[in-house]
Amino acid sequence: MREIVEQILQEEQSARSKVEQAQNQAHNILLKAQEEAKSLIQDAVNKAKDLAESKKEKAEKTFFAHKEKTLKEARDGIALSREKKEKDIPKIASDIFSKIITMGD
Repeated sequence: MREIVEQILQEEQSARSKVEQAQNQAHNILLKAQEEAKSLIQDAVNKAKDLAESKKEKAEKTFFAHKEKTLKEARDGIALSREKKEKDIPKIASDIFSKIITMGD
């Protein structure tokens, strides 16, 4: 009878040991999963930052290209307007000169 009780106690101790090992394994698996999750999250954050930076740079390039185009168009328009006005100066001066001369008569 004593041998049976000792055998039951040994079996109980063996079962407790196996449960403890399983708990330790589960804990280790959980820690590893958490580490992998952190790594995946950090990778995703890094990729998102890179993508955002790339989009920002592209948007800046597009903006500056549009700005330069608009400035060039404005400069060209001003130059064309100036040329037209400069062409009109001799005629206007002549008209004014004629009016001055005819007023004196």
